[in-house]
Amino acid sequence: SSQQLSDREFLRNAIARGVNCAASAPNHKITEPTTFHRIISPSAASERLLDIAYKVTLQKLLDGKLSGDKACQGEAMRKREKWAKVPSFVIATVTGMEEQTSAAPQGNPYKELPFVPPTTLRQLEDYASACASIQNLLLSLHAEGLGSKWTTGPVIRTRAFRDLVCCQEQDMVVGLIMVGWPKRLPKMRRRRELDGDVLRDVDYDA
Repeated sequence: SSQQLSDREFLRNAIARGVNCAASAPNHKITEPTTFHRIISPSAASERLLDIAYKVTLQKLLDGKLSGDKACQGEAMRKREKWAKVPSFVIATVTGMEEQTSAAPQGNPYKELPFVPPTTLRQLEDYASACASIQNLLLSLHAEGLGSKWTTGPVIRTRAFRDLVCCQEQDMVVGLIMVGWPKRLPKMRRRRELDGDVLRDVDYDA
């Protein structure tokens, strides 16, 4: 419908504006290490993402052996259906990291890969910059009236997912951001008090 086309165009443009804000995040030595990959639903890319989410979830449930095959399939399908309601996705990757898949044996593309963290100061700085970029994106989307959710988890740490977004060996997936229109605004709950805990004055007597 014309409304769906209008919504898709708005999402494309809002994400583009958000990524423009994201690109202004601080990055040491102006490395600009973060790349954003946009998926608008429905599309061939979003259908492939849903299939990956289903198969990764099913694999993890079967490996855990917490319930029978049919129950695992039902739970994996519920996740697929939940993700199918998301209007768009943005995947953030950061380059220049350690090799992400070379140490893992070839085989099932839906099996979770071992976590390979940053190991050098430069890599840590670039990873931090990627996180700052994502926060800029989330704030920009919020200003446009959109809701977003920054997710990690096993789906983004598989060969199948990395192949979908054409990751290179030294690209690390920092997060999958789900973007859409919120049904309600969640209430912010703080676990820590602001004054004296989150915010502390430094008192120094020379």
